[in-house]
Amino acid sequence: MKLNKEALSALITANVTVFAYDYGTKTVKASWLKRRKQIINSVDDVDEYKNYHIITGDNNIVDIDLDCIEAIKLAPHFLPATNMKYGRQSNPTSHWLFKVIDLTNKTTRKWFSFEDPTIDKETLVELRAHDHYSMCAGKYPEEEYVQWTDYSSIKETTFDVLYKSVAMLAVASIILRNYPTGDRNVYIWQVAGTLWHHKVDEDDALKIIEVVCNAAGDEEVKGRLAKAKHVYKPDTPQKEIVGLPTLAKGLNWSDKQISNLKDALYAVTGRSALPTFTHDFVERIAYMMKQKKYYDLEDKEMYDGESVDVKYAKHFNGKYTPLKYWKMHPDSKVCVDFTYKPKDPNRFVHVDKKLMINVYEKNDLQPDPKVDTDVFWALLKHVIPHDECREHFLDWYSYPIQNPGVKIRHAIIMQSDEFQLGKGSLFDLHRDMLGNHNTRKIELAEALDKGKNYLLNYQTVLIDEAKSSGSWSEKAQLINTLKTIISEGSIGVRQLYKEYSEQDTITNYWINTNYKDAFPLPKNEVRYWVYFSPAKRNQKMLEQFHNERLNDNLAGGVLADLMNRDLSKFNPLAVAPYTDYRNQMSGMADRPLNDFIREQFEQGVHPFDRDMLTTVELFEYLKVEKRLRVTREREVANALELLGAKCRKQIPIATVADRATLWVLRDHETYMKMPAAELGKKYVPFYNDSKAPRKKAVATPMSEDEPKSVGGAEDGIHF
Repeated sequence: MKLNKEALSALITANVTVFAYDYGTKTVKASWLKRRKQIINSVDDVDEYKNYHIITGDNNIVDIDLDCIEAIKLAPHFLPATNMKYGRQSNPTSHWLFKVIDLTNKTTRKWFSFEDPTIDKETLVELRAHDHYSMCAGKYPEEEYVQWTDYSSIKETTFDVLYKSVAMLAVASIILRNYPTGDRNVYIWQVAGTLWHHKVDEDDALKIIEVVCNAAGDEEVKGRLAKAKHVYKPDTPQKEIVGLPTLAKGLNWSDKQISNLKDALYAVTGRSALPTFTHDFVERIAYMMKQKKYYDLEDKEMYDGESVDVKYAKHFNGKYTPLKYWKMHPDSKVCVDFTYKPKDPNRFVHVDKKLMINVYEKNDLQPDPKVDTDVFWALLKHVIPHDECREHFLDWYSYPIQNPGVKIRHAIIMQSDEFQLGKGSLFDLHRDMLGNHNTRKIELAEALDKGKNYLLNYQTVLIDEAKSSGSWSEKAQLINTLKTIISEGSIGVRQLYKEYSEQDTITNYWINTNYKDAFPLPKNEVRYWVYFSPAKRNQKMLEQFHNERLNDNLAGGVLADLMNRDLSKFNPLAVAPYTDYRNQMSGMADRPLNDFIREQFEQGVHPFDRDMLTTVELFEYLKVEKRLRVTREREVANALELLGAKCRKQIPIATVADRATLWVLRDHETYMKMPAAELGKKYVPFYNDSKAPRKKAVATPMSEDEPKSVGGAEDGIHF
């Protein structure tokens, strides 16, 4: 086959540098100096028994070498148009020539490859520029000749446009090579997810998929495109579960093959200029504006910049610090704060247009329907023998497992007279299923903490053994505190070293106690579902339960059961179902003080056999003499008010107080109308400074002849 002198003439006319070399060879071993001595300036210099090569880069000429059948087939759909194409006889369009108007001397050679055990050559497509050459005329060692298909003109383009098109061609070639004969919907779903994860624009992704589907002879191109468009919808919840890891696993790809596709994807989006590890680095490190530190998602700690540079320096070339590359990367994350969003699978999320780190991590426990779960159901039935109550508990118990991040607008209170009955064991299994990092067990004191850290990053919180510590007022405070956070999706929080802020909360609350009077629930309270267990402790059952929980994957088996539970009738926004136990707790919750005072009053026990009492005396008397846990006079006043006693304030009573608060227990009509001074004289103190109880006294008028005493507790009183 003769040399195509017309093509060589067109190259010379287009200012392309061409040099001669040995006939029948492809590799040029001569130095660049010798090569340039063989440059031809006219077609008259052409020798039929020489091979001719283009010096790429000279005069901004670039050669795109298509090294695989997929790239040759797809190139017309991705590369810019040009009228200079040639190749060997078997692939006469494998070389495309362009004039890149903004080519720099730094650009030498770019290529994309894909390791394939069934194909000898890994390179998919190559961009040749400075310091490289391409054979354009003559005979190959394999006895094939160069064949030109078009040599009318070289088209101009820019480097960014050309390089992106070459990268898209490489991505499309890999996708086409691995196109399956079956399960094409799944394949395209995973491919689209991979493109989405690597920040490929939707238009580019759809073009790649459409071209590949047509090239593969797929008859359902429209359906595949619809699948891809669905992935790119912002509200598609499944997008995080597909992507390159899923795609690679299905195709049994090696790490090298995964890396090959990543290289091409980074080039498509303009992220290939930085060191390769930078792409992983920006997914591991985020800058936290409020804390003015870097957060390492690998070990979940905050660090100064120097610590980050030291840790990751080994992955970079030393030209710049790791954080310098991080700042140059378009995907580096600058976040405002942390948040907890179980419903959102993304690590970085926007809350009120602010970028935040989602610290939620799904538990890695997998459901295992083969595990025997009989002991769980036996313990549950033992602790909650009432069917209707057990069904509601199971719904509440299962809901956070099936619907992470959805708040239930009522809490549960589980009570048993027996200690260590199994209530806490049920919560332990709940933790095993949701993950210890998504649940919390706290005591009453922490529940009252103003920082409320337990609100922020947990799905379920157990307030355990609620009666074991804390005064009645603290428990009342807990109930008041929980009123808002149970039913609202946000709460005011003042964390250590942070300003007061309104924080979202999705936490659900479970309270265990051994006391029926643990909490002063208001009557008709609808935020709490209360259950009193009549069961007795079954040591053998508990031992079996924990043995299977710790050794036989009981949590995996129960998880499988609960994931299949029908929760269609459970409304997380509804009020708590009514139980008699709730009313019982409401009625008994005042026993520590209120019930004692009521019983003493009804029996006429001293000092409640009197018509009047002062809160200051009664407070000291109950605390010192009766050893009741009472911390404020207000608690005493509340108890007297519940008896129906009437309050008189600012009453001057000698030896008690100049402005005492007096409670009238009986004969309200008489004492409530009496002037304050007269009432103060009428009142008989019963508990003086010496803390010795007084005897019951009767007030008697003094004789006008008797001298009046000054001071003392006995003024005008005869015993």
